[in-house]
Amino acid sequence: MRYLRAFSVACLVLVCTQLAGAADAAERTVVVVMFDGFAPAMADATKTPNFDAIKREGAWSRHLVPVFPSVSLPNHTSFITGCWPEHHGVVGNVFFDPQRGRYAEDGDADWQTGCEAMWQAAERQGVHAAAINFAGRWSKAKGALASYANPPAPWDKLPSDDAVVAKAIALLNDNTPSHARLISLYFQQPDETAHYYGTTAPETLAQVRKNDAIVGRLMAALKALPAGREGTLIVGTDHGMMDIGPLINIGRIMNMYEIKGRQASDGAAIYLYLDKGESIDRVEKALGEYSYAFTIYRTGHYPAYSHLGSGPRLGDLMLLAKPPYWTAPPERFPDYAYWMGVTTFWPAIFTPPFGGIVATHGYDPNIVQMHGIFYAWGAGVARAKEIPRLDMIDIHPTVMALLGLKSGEPVDGHVVEAVLAPQVGSK
Repeated sequence: MRYLRAFSVACLVLVCTQLAGAADAAERTVVVVMFDGFAPAMADATKTPNFDAIKREGAWSRHLVPVFPSVSLPNHTSFITGCWPEHHGVVGNVFFDPQRGRYAEDGDADWQTGCEAMWQAAERQGVHAAAINFAGRWSKAKGALASYANPPAPWDKLPSDDAVVAKAIALLNDNTPSHARLISLYFQQPDETAHYYGTTAPETLAQVRKNDAIVGRLMAALKALPAGREGTLIVGTDHGMMDIGPLINIGRIMNMYEIKGRQASDGAAIYLYLDKGESIDRVEKALGEYSYAFTIYRTGHYPAYSHLGSGPRLGDLMLLAKPPYWTAPPERFPDYAYWMGVTTFWPAIFTPPFGGIVATHGYDPNIVQMHGIFYAWGAGVARAKEIPRLDMIDIHPTVMALLGLKSGEPVDGHVVEAVLAPQVGSK
């Protein structure tokens, strides 16, 4: 009997100890950062002391693999939802929808056909969230989708980097009962600069150093959280970047072969939406002349890596450029180019003599230059851990696991267990 009493006392002590530990557990806040177009080669080419500190103290990877097409909006949406484009519906930076019309880098969440953003999943589970400058933070039908989300604005009118960091630090310093435990921040650089100067140009590397400084400020703010709170930082990107050469002049090609229909193009991918009565066979045969510059796919017959499905937003044909070829929609040409006959007299494929971009993305995500950075640091993160590879769709479930929450519904990605410290598991 005394053995049973001793056993009961031991069990009571163990239970009390566990309950006390649970009561003392710090509340975790996760800050999620996306730097647009950040290729690992950019960090390799300059000094980044804060990213280097994360390599020593946290988890990191040179191979965050984007979804296809490896352009911004499909990847922004996969980053926040954990879904492939075939499920969330944002299949390019530009595309046509039979009911809604033309989509062109629109951050309105109403374009999504399914899947929850991380801030929606957090709010549904009772956790306040903030989303600053991210696409999908706002719905024209429902308004803000997080407790704090800055209003929609054109890309060039979004709050500055300094304003975004200041807001994030203010949110971290908020200790009221309604404070945000998920804070998501989007920054446009280094993508914008790299497009016009090159992947590792001095101008691009200056932006990379600014990004590193942003990371340092956020790390300091997380370290300064008061007793009872702990912080985690997740840093990623939407895609990598590579230097390029000749331009595929799709407007000229469509005029040359009298292709009746519309195009939606950006980066390396072109969707063709043929008019009723236009022959897919004829168009495919005509475009075969340029097999050295791009590959032609019929809708629903894409490479296995595409995860695009076969919905009406994809048109009839897709042209995928082979590096270093790239494309840009005719509507982005300056007026003087039209006056000079860019879509009627210029070559079908040419290298812009001036004013063009020198680096881009959008290619097969298995091309290593399309891979981006990933860093994780702070509470719940493994130390000095290099992750060989993770997919864009894995960011959402990994963030939710760090918050102790369930992933959004539905979700295609998986928790990257190697990112997590041993005592932290997925839910």
